[in-house]
Amino acid sequence: MSRIDEILAKQKELAEELELAKQQERDAVLKDIKEKIKMFDFKATDFKGLLKSRVIQKQVDEFLKHNDAEKNKPKAAAKKILCKLKTYIVLYKLQ
Repeated sequence: MSRIDEILAKQKELAEELELAKQQERDAVLKDIKEKIKMFDFKATDFKGLLKSRVIQKQVDEFLKHNDAEKNKPKAAAKKILCKLKTYIVLYKLQ
């Protein structure tokens, strides 16, 4: 078991090191991009179509509301009830 514990400890240490390295490189890239944007005097309109526009909270709320409504639709139950009703009608007519 001690071998497994050692490997898990190394894994955790490497995961933390990876996260730190990613953050440092991300910061460096972002700094470089900001410098180039200033150097070449780019505007937001220059990036039109390359970046998604911002999503507002209202759009998120509408999306979630729509998804909840779709999930809560009683489709199968309504079909079963309709089939039973048709069966009862047919049986009633046969009497």
